[in-house]
Order: sequence, then C-alpha cells, then structure tokens
Amino acid sequence: MKISDAAIIALIELLNNHYKTNIASRFMRPLLLQLSIKKWVWDAIDSFVLNVSLFDYQRFNHDDLYRQLLAFSHFIIVTRRELLPGLRNHSLRFSGPDKILMDMAVNTFPSNINLLAEYTKQLYRKLVDFDKANTINAEPPYLQYGELEDMIARL
Repeated sequence: MKISDAAIIALIELLNNHYKTNIASRFMRPLLLQLSIKKWVWDAIDSFVLNVSLFDYQRFNHDDLYRQLLAFSHFIIVTRRELLPGLRNHSLRFSGPDKILMDMAVNTFPSNINLLAEYTKQLYRKLVDFDKANTINAEPPYLQYGELEDMIARL
C-alpha cells in the first residue's frame, strides 16, 4: 500500500525535518557515528531521509515505513543508552561561534531525542490506525512487525 494519507505525510515530514536539523546536525553527527548502531539501522534512516528529501512519497509503502520506524527506534534506544549519560563529557574541538552552537546542540540534545521518540510513536500509531481501517480480507502489515510494537512501547 502506498502512502496517501495527509496526516501520515505531515508526520513523515516532521520526523525528517527534526532528525536532519536537531539530531544529525554537523555538531552531533561525529558523536552519533561513534555509537554501536548496526549498518541496517543507518541504511534505513538514510533511506527515509533521502526519500523525504526528494519528496518522493510514492516510494514509501507501509512495509518500508515500519522497517524505518524500527530503525529509528533502535537508534533512539542506543543513543539514550550510550550517548546521553556522558554527553556533556564528550569534547569536540570547536571554537568561536561554532563552540557556542555546539554547546547549544549538546544542551538541547536530550530533549531533541525525546521529541524524535514522540514523532516516531505518533507516526507508528497513525500507520497502525491506517492499516486497521484499510486492510480488508488480509492481515494488516503492522502485525508483521511485533518487535516494533515492543520497541515503540520502550520509547
């Protein structure tokens, strides 16, 4: 099933913009790349960002989005476990105005991860509701992603 619901598309854009602007910024990216995140997670997140950036919503189907939400869930959980506890101890060498921007990025990062988790949960709920309403005579796609439901509950 291709994505056509306006509310889902709006959440996709919101999640994408928040991730690119506040999570994977030039200040935080070096720290994120040090996390023990598997390649498939980075690939799924990159695919999500690329497809949204190209405004190619026809490339999104529910299976892709569930896999990408699973990747975001993994990313959030690992980031909270590995990066947030010692975030203020990480030092990246920036000076002048960049030092101030780096400090701002570090100070707001915990809140930004929480917001990313909330957008991920909202998008998951919208997709599940859409699947329940639009799947007739077949198993709704979200049932194939039991692990995702568990991970969403942990966010």
